[in-house]
Amino acid sequence: MKAMYPLAFAALLAGCSDNPHDRFVRAQKEFAAHDFRSAQLDLAAALAANPADPAALELHARNALAMGDGIAAKSSLEKLRADRRPADFALLLGEAALLRGQADAAMSAVASDDRAEAHRIRALAWLLDEDEAKAATEFAAGVAAAGPKARLLADYARFKLHAGDVPGSRAVAAQALKEDPASLDAMLIDAQLAVATGDLGRALQGYDKLLAVWPTNLAAVSGKAAVLGDLGRTKDMEQTLKLVESRAGADPQVAFLQARAAAARKDWKVARDILQANEAKLADQDGASLLYGQVLSALGQHRLAQARLAPLVSKSPQDLLARRALAKAQLAAGDAKAAVETLRPLAASPLTDAADLRLLAQTAQTAGDPDAGRFAERARFPHPRALAKALADGDAAMRARNWGNAIAIYEQLLAATDGKNPIILNNIAYAQGRVGNKAAALNYAQKALAIDPGNPSIMDTAAMLMLQNGGDRGRALSLLRNAAAKAPGNATIRQHLAQAERG
Repeated sequence: MKAMYPLAFAALLAGCSDNPHDRFVRAQKEFAAHDFRSAQLDLAAALAANPADPAALELHARNALAMGDGIAAKSSLEKLRADRRPADFALLLGEAALLRGQADAAMSAVASDDRAEAHRIRALAWLLDEDEAKAATEFAAGVAAAGPKARLLADYARFKLHAGDVPGSRAVAAQALKEDPASLDAMLIDAQLAVATGDLGRALQGYDKLLAVWPTNLAAVSGKAAVLGDLGRTKDMEQTLKLVESRAGADPQVAFLQARAAAARKDWKVARDILQANEAKLADQDGASLLYGQVLSALGQHRLAQARLAPLVSKSPQDLLARRALAKAQLAAGDAKAAVETLRPLAASPLTDAADLRLLAQTAQTAGDPDAGRFAERARFPHPRALAKALADGDAAMRARNWGNAIAIYEQLLAATDGKNPIILNNIAYAQGRVGNKAAALNYAQKALAIDPGNPSIMDTAAMLMLQNGGDRGRALSLLRNAAAKAPGNATIRQHLAQAERG
């Protein structure tokens, strides 16, 4: 062991001997590799030795902007002499002002600039001032302006998505990717659109592609983690969050996702502690309030849970998750009558699903409500309109590649029926496979196959999932050959068979 000490000491001396120029050169490489935290450390060392070095100040400002630090960026930019300022100095100042939440300063910085990036900064400044009409005008003007515009197009697509214009958002996002396929902002909005339209498999692929280039980008990490959580892949979700766990205290979204992962594994105390520590930062997030209420209820703090959940129901009466959670907290606190009143609006809709009707019926029975029998009858025989609508919605979601919504709809249908419809089982198997839940997908496919073993589509789905899961290859090939024989005109089955036979 003693022989290692001189080597370690020599290595330490070598590390300390880096001169400011070496630290700056290393920072340039780290910045290019999107390792902004390491670049920050090296730039700090370089600037400590040469505080007025214009190249180091400029890179420090750009690095700070990449990290979302508008204060540090402004400080470095203001130290640059007028004759050493870069061509995009005004844009950098405007971006720094946006990060500080100063709309007027952002607009002032780019007031005389007509480049696309300047229009983007003005659009975002108007959004800070909550003037969506003027923001839309700036975005539209930016599309026709000169200069790089991938970021403008990406933010414009995000603006349209928030406004509910999914087709418009998709079109503009495609323009952003065409403008610059490697743009962080363009890649992010593309993945976010995939989430918004329920194509969670494509969203995961998008986030993985992003993280291969930007390994610690908070938006990409939190986006991927959220998708994994939606898919029930809690362990994968937590593994993803480890990429930025050191920054959880600084980013409320990461903290929320950590709490969500803890709740998914039923570690209620850890979930509560995370939410409590970040309460102020998460105050305006309804999802965090809902989770907090659910966690408090799971810990037996039902009155506190109601205090969290009741405002959510008042604010958004159509929010079924909040309504269910509030009713369960009221019921657990011994106030069955209040729980019935929370759930009663569900009985008025013919489209309410069976699970909610069963909860209402059980709660009404506990409360001794005279309508308990009627609710129980509705729960046993869901309204045909509800089932027909769910089937139509599921079919539409499948056609639109909205796998997330398709899975949710088909799971509701299975709960509302005897759970033995082979077409529904096959469809949910296919959708689960498309989002990467291959084990769950194969389980559903095998159930469908057991019920309807001669259906070519079901045989095809089961066989392909067997192959993807490394299952019985001989059995899978046999199923595909039988399916092709039964449906000789089905091009998809023929293609799958040819693919399987090639190995």
